[in-house]
Amino acid sequence: MNTFAKICLLALLLNANAFGQGTILWDESVNGPFSQFSSTPTSLSPFQFGINSVLGSVEIEPTGNNWLVHEDFFTVQVPVGFQINAVYLTIDGPQVGLWIGNPTFSTELAFVQNPTSGELLPQWGIGSIPFGTYGLDIANHDAQAFTTVASYRLDFFVQAVPEPSPLALALTGLAICVGFRFRRNSWKKAC
Repeated sequence: MNTFAKICLLALLLNANAFGQGTILWDESVNGPFSQFSSTPTSLSPFQFGINSVLGSVEIEPTGNNWLVHEDFFTVQVPVGFQINAVYLTIDGPQVGLWIGNPTFSTELAFVQNPTSGELLPQWGIGSIPFGTYGLDIANHDAQAFTTVASYRLDFFVQAVPEPSPLALALTGLAICVGFRFRRNSWKKAC
């Protein structure tokens, strides 16, 4: 590998962000059920760099001519200097609604009904989630003549917000590398 390629590779590696180890913030089978009330949501510890997972289940049960929906209400915190770049959902039931908004559950940031397993941010119609505190509400709306349960897993991918100076430095370095390579090729053709 020539020196030029080594310098470019080193510049890219020094500015790359890698995910840390995964953290399970809450697992209902271990930590107990989430709050079923928006007035007293379960407060999760702040997100850490890397993958932060939440595991739970929501159910709906028939009660006469109506259904009793057991929703999960919890709040999450994205620390200053970080953002959520992706949220992966794994779910095993239909007709589930996922809501995200402010921690008092009065202002909606995004909502999706009947999400599919996979990347959730595009289904919510948002690109990333900046620092702040957010409320999440997950509800099963699969009303049947029997109790239905939908189990879910949310994996939040949290990264540091790129600082302008390292990003600018990386782009400048890349531009110099490309320009130097272009000039070198032009000089060889001229001779």
